[in-house]
Amino acid sequence: MTRKRQWLLTIAVAIAGLAALGSGSYASYSAQTTNPTNKFSTGALVLTNTKQGGSACLSTAGGATDTNANSACDTLFNLTVKKPGDSATVNLTVQNSGSLAATIFKVFSSACADSNAAAETYHGTGSLCAKVQLYIQQWSNSGFSTVSSCIYGGATVTNTCDFSDTAKTLTAFSTAYTNSTTGLSIGSGLTAGTSNYFTIGVMLPTSADNTVQGRAASIDLSWFVQQ
Repeated sequence: MTRKRQWLLTIAVAIAGLAALGSGSYASYSAQTTNPTNKFSTGALVLTNTKQGGSACLSTAGGATDTNANSACDTLFNLTVKKPGDSATVNLTVQNSGSLAATIFKVFSSACADSNAAAETYHGTGSLCAKVQLYIQQWSNSGFSTVSSCIYGGATVTNTCDFSDTAKTLTAFSTAYTNSTTGLSIGSGLTAGTSNYFTIGVMLPTSADNTVQGRAASIDLSWFVQQ
């Protein structure tokens, strides 16, 4: 091989090597899009129960919603030494304090318990639960001045509760509305942030006899909402 041809071959190889090196320095096309911080969060259904003059009681008991059922709200009645014809009422506000609307709103009682009155020496043997009358009046305003409906009890005047129906007793209520499934429905639900206002009334009718002397009746009222 002549010297001239060797040079030409060397130059060709060098050029090819340079071309190979240069080809790696060119940028390729690219594209990218990102959908950032995608989230799924839930609302909450929280019930606030406030006896007039009492403290607000949350279904969460002021903590986590894992259970979201609070059985330690204010006692509505603690009546003693009553006689036939005596009655009492108490006002209650129930609010949906969560962010979700409740489509179901109910009130119920699992049972009414009869016992001897602790402070009495002498007792009858009758059922006070079966004698004490109950009504639940709903109001349309926080001043408890404009009636909305009579949820439970007698109502001689439309939507206005009274004690005219002696069959509406603690026993009758707790037998008919025993849990959240069979509970007494209140309206069409409870929207988020809204309150409902109630008066709960009880009375021992004048027809009560000696069998309920020195006796006691105890009942829970549970308020239930569901989304």
